[in-house]
Amino acid sequence: MSGISRRAFLGAGGALAATTLLAACGGGSGGSGGGGGLRWWDHYSALQNFHKDWAERQSQALGVGVDYTYNDVTRASEALQLANQSKQLPDVYTNILNIPLAALVREGWVHELALSDEVKARLPEGALTEGITNIDGKVYGLPLFAFRQYSAATWFNRDIVAAAGIDPANPPTSYDAYRDACTRISASGTAPMMLALGGKARMGEQINDMACAAGFPGFEGLVFATGEFAFHHDAYVTAIEFWKELNDTRLIVPGAINFTVANARTRWAAGTAGFFPDGPWCAGGVRAVNPEFVPTMEVGPILTPEPGAQPVVYRGAPASQIFVAGNTKDAAHATALVSSFTTPEYHAGLAAGMDQPPLDLDIVATADVTEPYRRVIGFFTEQVKRMPEPVVRNPQVAAVQALQAPISPDLGDIVQGYLGGDIPDLRAALRQLSDAYTADRDNALQKAVAEGAQVSADDWAFPDWQPGTDYVYA
Repeated sequence: MSGISRRAFLGAGGALAATTLLAACGGGSGGSGGGGGLRWWDHYSALQNFHKDWAERQSQALGVGVDYTYNDVTRASEALQLANQSKQLPDVYTNILNIPLAALVREGWVHELALSDEVKARLPEGALTEGITNIDGKVYGLPLFAFRQYSAATWFNRDIVAAAGIDPANPPTSYDAYRDACTRISASGTAPMMLALGGKARMGEQINDMACAAGFPGFEGLVFATGEFAFHHDAYVTAIEFWKELNDTRLIVPGAINFTVANARTRWAAGTAGFFPDGPWCAGGVRAVNPEFVPTMEVGPILTPEPGAQPVVYRGAPASQIFVAGNTKDAAHATALVSSFTTPEYHAGLAAGMDQPPLDLDIVATADVTEPYRRVIGFFTEQVKRMPEPVVRNPQVAAVQALQAPISPDLGDIVQGYLGGDIPDLRAALRQLSDAYTADRDNALQKAVAEGAQVSADDWAFPDWQPGTDYVYA
């Protein structure tokens, strides 16, 4: 199991492929901002109508054209990679790259955000964090959303569930109850579960969350207390084996391996299946493609292996969600566009879009949203805890992160391969993944120390961490 270097990944891509994909994604010639206006790309399906309107409003406010393009989450990362390779990055884009900020700064992907004092004052306390949104005291990424959220809430079609004799007011919360509900739905002649198995990044994200809810003492394979990678932990095996069982017994819609996130959600919103695990953005995403289905939607919390267990999922500090391109030709107007995302008007529209929740969760209580969306935000408030992060405690960890490589095959690949029958030994594959992450970090750590970084493997260990609590740095 190997990874390519950050530099190789960040600069990869063929010219022909880039031209083809960028044409589909609204790319133009001449580089970022080359057409005399701004280009803005994002991957937030629930916000595409709101953002299209916001782009038009900001075109008037800024006096320059703002060309907005929505890209499906499954293709957005590749689109940005190829745009960077061909020097056509949009002036403003959302963070779908899953690459540490330090690496993006080092490779020139992002431009410093010269935010005014007025703009910074509109941000909640603690919104900007060294190593997460800032590097060496300079702001490079703006957070838009609250950290209290997860990607595997139990969305369901209340009509299908009720027809199977299940009370929509008491949806399944455990693996056994969910399995039973799926079996009952199947017996009624309807497909029980939709899954975006073709979107490997989302599959990895959801299994990371399900592993937390199953008792994994960390996040994304990293054990908080020791700093060790343990994707082969029982919690990961339990979560993946659960999906494997559902798939083998035909409780997951046939052909799910071919469904991207957008495909799966659109099919589910057409009334084809009972359950669909997804994040808070499901509400707004469905409204964007089939608003008539919205009253049929309901939601339960993330599942746990044992009945009655209180799920706990971990997230870090509010992440960089929006960037200005490192090669923009109009940094001033691009920064002004990004600054507009801190206004009360924008955040009201953000909440009403029912995508990821806004930084200020209290806005949701009075926002124009559906009750299921309000309910899922309530789950997050109770169940998502702030995790410890090495780069927050020691910003020099960023030097290591900038040298780390994307791992392939990653967790999503393993989930796909195991459910599809191509991986016979799940735990062995997960152990190899743990070893690959460990080796990559060790290699990057050695190089960073050689370059003068004051960092060690101990920076990844938090022996004072307590499960089920918001971590507070000493």
